[in-house]
Amino acid sequence: MRHCLSLSSIACALVLVGCASSPGGGTGSSAPPSGAPTTSAPAPAERLAPAVAVPAASARNVVLTLTGPKNVTESKDWGEFQREWRETFADHAKAAGIAYRWADTPPAPSGEAGTLLQVEVADYRIVGIGARIMFGIMTGNAFIDAKVQFLDLSNGRAFGEQRYQTSSSAGMGIFAKVTPQQVDAIAANVFQDLKSAR
Repeated sequence: MRHCLSLSSIACALVLVGCASSPGGGTGSSAPPSGAPTTSAPAPAERLAPAVAVPAASARNVVLTLTGPKNVTESKDWGEFQREWRETFADHAKAAGIAYRWADTPPAPSGEAGTLLQVEVADYRIVGIGARIMFGIMTGNAFIDAKVQFLDLSNGRAFGEQRYQTSSSAGMGIFAKVTPQQVDAIAANVFQDLKSAR
């Protein structure tokens, strides 16, 4: 009887491991091929939105800012959400060898060569890794609905934009991707485009 229970437990664990989620795609995204690895840092990053062509000179210097409607920017956890983007993009910029800074508000065109990443957040819900591990399905769904505009820092001209609508189902338990992982996936896509331009 114990042997049967052990086999049942192993089978259940394998089913749960197979439920690892990936961020919901942005505009033009496609699901990863069957059997594709589910590592947290694929190389190259899984495309979540169409690539944006950025001139080489503008891809060496990046300014990031987050904006959104009043109901979003006045949310009690907006500061935490901004911190997640600020720190994650800083890590990716450092790894890519790209100059980076954060701006609380979109800067005016300055004549400086670079790219302004102006993120307009339509909606989001934060779920942290610790909460997901401790409470699983009870934490609810993490999601981000945002548009990233790539603008010429020197004159404000648009290079292009990407739309991201990432989500994870709490029904997938501790394996569902949470806010830090979703922001990391978006940053990986953005910096993939910037690195390819240089």
